Amino acid sequence: MIPAALLCVCMSAGESTSRLPVIQQAPDFELLDQAGKTVRSGDLKGKALLVSFIFTTCSGSCPATTHRMGKLQEALNERHLIERGVHLVSITLDPDRDTPEKLAGYMRLYDVDGASWSFLTGAPAVVRKTIAGWGMWARPAANGQLDHPSRVFLVDKHGRIREIYNLDFLRVPWVIEDIELLLRERS
Repeated sequence: MIPAALLCVCMSAGESTSRLPVIQQAPDFELLDQAGKTVRSGDLKGKALLVSFIFTTCSGSCPATTHRMGKLQEALNERHLIERGVHLVSITLDPDRDTPEKLAGYMRLYDVDGASWSFLTGAPAVVRKTIAGWGMWARPAANGQLDHPSRVFLVDKHGRIREIYNLDFLRVPWVIEDIELLLRERS
């Protein structure tokens, strides 16, 4: 249930009463992509984003999340939504092992189009601060794995988080519908 105070804030700011309320401003970040190029959150303003958190040696939810995001990328391309300003972002939860080169290899495994999907890493302290800023966490688990939540954040073109999906609700038709709704919203 959406708190009434949040609805009042949205409505008083001239927002429509969208079924995707503003949850909060998305945290800023400055990380390196799979090619070693610096990517800042500000570079992506004006685009709707799907932001996930994964690590390349994960044997749990990360492969399923990346696979589902790949299906979303295909559907977004088929509907010409990528060209309307949609970008996918995956931030590593394991910056000690996930170098740009490692992320580039991971992308090849999933046949990812890097023009509309960035995989990000950086100095461990910077990545940990970014992860915490998004309300995410990762802690050591058995067999060198990391225990972590599986969340994908939908961010509007103004840099505001509008939905948070877990893997059960990261369904291609539902996410496409949400993105189309965001792209139809007035400024």
